[in-house]
Amino acid sequence: VYMSRSTNSGETWEQTSIRISPSAVISTVFPQVDAGDPGRIAVTYLGSENASELNQSDIDGEPWDGNAHYAPSNVSYYLYITYSLNALDPVPVFHTVRVSPDPVQVGSICLNSGDCRDIGGSNRNLLDFNDLHIDLEGRVYVAFADGCTDSCATGNNSTPEDSRSRLGSVYFLGSGPSLFESVGDLAEFE
Repeated sequence: VYMSRSTNSGETWEQTSIRISPSAVISTVFPQVDAGDPGRIAVTYLGSENASELNQSDIDGEPWDGNAHYAPSNVSYYLYITYSLNALDPVPVFHTVRVSPDPVQVGSICLNSGDCRDIGGSNRNLLDFNDLHIDLEGRVYVAFADGCTDSCATGNNSTPEDSRSRLGSVYFLGSGPSLFESVGDLAEFE
């Protein structure tokens, strides 16, 4: 995930974008962003760390370039949250948490409803209903569709066919820094 910055409400943007996702995350999809005070942002996305699959055969038999729409069957996508408290600084610091302990999707994720695949069921199961919001305290909430539940979530050899659920889920950051500077650190959410 890359970002470009604007300090004048979007009238102009920096020409150089900044990578905010960890370098190990080689494929991302469905990014959502929200901001608190200037420079305090959070971004959520689905991401894969399966670098060994790059240039292997994708679902069309072509070398995979990291596009989730064509991901090979053994690529796993997880939910991530990346945040910064100084995103407007010359050298901002980004912190990333892999939120989901098990994959959200195994295999390809349909990004074009006219070209979805039936791989043990339609890979359009996640749609694009992911969202991120912050509350009045600056706490981050993420809603997303989880495609890998039950045996898919607990198995070590899950396949795309196992990953066709559509479970609505919500995660939140329980404690840590608020996206509103005046709030400071958030107490553990009860």
